[in-house]
Amino acid sequence: MFTVNHPPASREAARLVSRQRAMSRESGTALIMSLVILMILTILGITAMSTASLEEKMSGNTQEGTRAFEVAESGLRSSLNDSSQFALTGSAITTYPINGRVAQVTTSYMQSSDPPRGLGFSNDRKAYFFQQVSKVNPQVDSTNIGLNTTITRGIAQIK
Repeated sequence: MFTVNHPPASREAARLVSRQRAMSRESGTALIMSLVILMILTILGITAMSTASLEEKMSGNTQEGTRAFEVAESGLRSSLNDSSQFALTGSAITTYPINGRVAQVTTSYMQSSDPPRGLGFSNDRKAYFFQQVSKVNPQVDSTNIGLNTTITRGIAQIK
């Protein structure tokens, strides 16, 4: 029997040919899958960025609404020290600048009666009832993003 010894160069050539045949059978599925995964990750990233941006805007609007409410409350507190607010005829409208905003407080005289029982006042005194409305940013302009606040309360003055 007779054996054929292949020289080392021909073995390398055979390996190279078999490797080329295996590569020609690949159809690029790894490339396609990696592109699909990259596209999905890009869409997720864009969605996360837009969600974060929207949440930031919502947070800012909530903060501005709270500030407008605090300014309206401060306007009502400021009106308690203003004796011109409690006139027994008609309504009094006063504006109070507070932290760069303006609270417009309207105090309207409603009625007078004996003081409510249990407050320790005798019947020779009178209770005067007023309605107060404090408005902040009633108009939308270039400095106001549209947030406005209106607070209404009843108040009594005993004389």
